[in-house]
Amino acid sequence: MKLKIAVCDDELSDLNAEIEMINSIFTEKQTDREYCIFHDPNKLLSAGADYDMAFLDIKMDGVDGIALSKKLLEKNKNCFVFFITNYQIYLDKAFDVGAFRFLPKPLDRSRLERGIDSALEKIKDRDRRISLTNRKNKVSLDIETASIIYIENISRHTHVVSKDYDFIAEEPFKTVKSLIEKEAAYFAQSHQSFYVNMRYVTDYDRQSVTLAYGGRKYTAAMSRRCYGGFDKKFFMRAGEIR
Repeated sequence: MKLKIAVCDDELSDLNAEIEMINSIFTEKQTDREYCIFHDPNKLLSAGADYDMAFLDIKMDGVDGIALSKKLLEKNKNCFVFFITNYQIYLDKAFDVGAFRFLPKPLDRSRLERGIDSALEKIKDRDRRISLTNRKNKVSLDIETASIIYIENISRHTHVVSKDYDFIAEEPFKTVKSLIEKEAAYFAQSHQSFYVNMRYVTDYDRQSVTLAYGGRKYTAAMSRRCYGGFDKKFFMRAGEIR
């Protein structure tokens, strides 16, 4: 898959430095990509293209980066927007519009690389899917693995709760768990009957796990046998989960 990447900054010296650093990181990671480079934010707007990642200055003549990011995210809600700016006062606004990272100038290479690594991992997540059968209507569902919030053992079948689905799968719990394990390392077993996505965990103790998505909260059981392993795995991956 070739990534389409936009870079926009109306300060030419900053733009050149950003491109050099961004390109260096992607070259090291051997990532296939195509750059669309803009010195004028209006030209980025008029291009009307769909980007996988965008690296934007915020304070620019004509169109500011906040407004620009809104347009890009309208075109592709999955675009990863990185703001690169001297203006910390825009931090709240940046995250209000769904910015993925907010990086001050001059760019710190290690912070930029961590952000790119995280974005690349999430892009790969979109291609990791499992196929399950809805027990109620026997319809096969192709589900993005990262969208699964948790699964629960229900007799000989599996209760699957994801961002988009809430259904009983025909397949048994062990089978679904095995399919997920092949695709993702950020799930953990909290109980013999629950397998949860740690990315949605907001709290847990020795009795239960609280998960949340889209304003909804979910509860999974925690067993004493699973607590130690769950706790260790959660903290080992804490830096990667958010």
